[in-house]
Amino acid sequence: MRGFICALWLLISAAHAGTAAEQPVIVDVQREAGNVYRFSMQFVANAAPESVFAVITNYNQLTELNPLIKSSRLLPSNSPGVDRVELITEGCLLFFCKKIRRVEDARVDDDLNITTVIVPSMSDFKSGDTRWTFKSDGDKTIVNYIASMQPDFWLPPFVGPYALKRQIRSQLQYTARKINSILASNAS
Repeated sequence: MRGFICALWLLISAAHAGTAAEQPVIVDVQREAGNVYRFSMQFVANAAPESVFAVITNYNQLTELNPLIKSSRLLPSNSPGVDRVELITEGCLLFFCKKIRRVEDARVDDDLNITTVIVPSMSDFKSGDTRWTFKSDGDKTIVNYIASMQPDFWLPPFVGPYALKRQIRSQLQYTARKINSILASNAS
């Protein structure tokens, strides 16, 4: 019994030691009337804002940020200064699996902030928008992401908003950690 307790303590200590050096990823997910999901994420990226911006705007390589992103690519845009981006994601919640298409128009302002608006006629969403902001903090960057999306697809009742909110939270945390991983490998 004593050996089991020691082994358990070592396992818990090792798990905490592995995450102690990581910066926290703060995520909030809310569901509002009309099946609108609002979510936000904040984390510290271990690089200058320009480097973080370069990773996030590498539109043809967004599959590197999250395994749920199956493809990403630039589409032709009719507006100057606007990048039209297509993302195909595929994921499962419990036994419900879905491939989702999201096309959005992305604009970048002078401060390298990114604002996107979903193109409903080309997407599986009725509406949506996102905003990425980057604030320099010494040799690091405070990254803020705010989004609002209204799916235009059916979610079975057994999946429910709780499971979807949990999935969004988990995937945003994964993406933030992956961005830092990519930045670390680019710095090497």
